Amino acid sequence: MACFLAPMATGIITTIFRKKIPAALKIGWLNIMLWGGVAMLAIEHIAHGEILLYPPFLTAMQNPADIPMMLEELAIVGGTMTAAIVLAWVVLVVFTSKIPHLLKQVE
Repeated sequence: MACFLAPMATGIITTIFRKKIPAALKIGWLNIMLWGGVAMLAIEHIAHGEILLYPPFLTAMQNPADIPMMLEELAIVGGTMTAAIVLAWVVLVVFTSKIPHLLKQVE
């Protein structure tokens, strides 16, 4: 229902502060990964009728009894997806930073 909001919030924060983050961290990669995931999930939720193009936008917001379930999904599923994206980014940054050192050892 709203799991895409967690990576979206992270994407907003990293996009706002991207100029303050050192270039070596490749924050652009993280932003691409986050916003790509958000776009993919939003399209999937629109296709399944979970997102409306008019208020309240999320079908779970129409019934107040569904809001706690939506918030739980946001925290558990969205949080896990965001953590997985950030972990993949960390692995990519660490791996690419080690490549020049590995090539020097081969020579």
